[in-house]
Amino acid sequence: MQCEHKDTIEPDVGSTTIEVKKEEQKDDALIKPEETQQPLPPAELIPPQSTINSITTFEEIQKQLKSTLDHIEQKNMVSGFQTLSKATAAVVEHCEQLGLTSDDHPYNAIDREQFWAGLNNCWLYALAQRHEPSNDSERMTDQHLYNLREMVVNWADKLERYGLVDYEMGWWEADILAAIDGILAMNYAAAQAAAQTVVAQAAAALFGDEVNL
Repeated sequence: MQCEHKDTIEPDVGSTTIEVKKEEQKDDALIKPEETQQPLPPAELIPPQSTINSITTFEEIQKQLKSTLDHIEQKNMVSGFQTLSKATAAVVEHCEQLGLTSDDHPYNAIDREQFWAGLNNCWLYALAQRHEPSNDSERMTDQHLYNLREMVVNWADKLERYGLVDYEMGWWEADILAAIDGILAMNYAAAQAAAQTVVAQAAAALFGDEVNL
């Protein structure tokens, strides 16, 4: 994994039928917009402890990062962040065992710095992607993003005692949170613009050219 700090380029990491009345059927046909979307529950982005415990080496973590990039390339956004969250949680859980908290370890400082750069840039690269997901179940919602944000902060809290937050050799909490917040801000702006368009169309339908919004 050879990446430059804060570059968002891709890191190099190797039925029961029920009879109902016609009136009920008519009501059921009026489905609210939010009911038509069924995104993956945000909680499912949180990796189970058993999975975290099974990832204990740099090789296993690098495989997870490679899998993350494969998912992102295939536009499987939720799956990509699931895998990335799993790898990151393992790094935080086993940081001492991996030798990331001390200079007295077989891995030299350059290797560790490159490792952190690869992990962090994998996050920044994934968050920088703006393409449509492969299907609705792979769409990242605001709830997913808030869930990721909470995990990013929790990981930073655990790594802070080792001095591994917001340094070259450590977890780039500020950069990753800024990327997440940027997406949330764009989503909010897009939602506001869409709402204004709906209002304008409704007004035009009611009043014609008399209303200019």
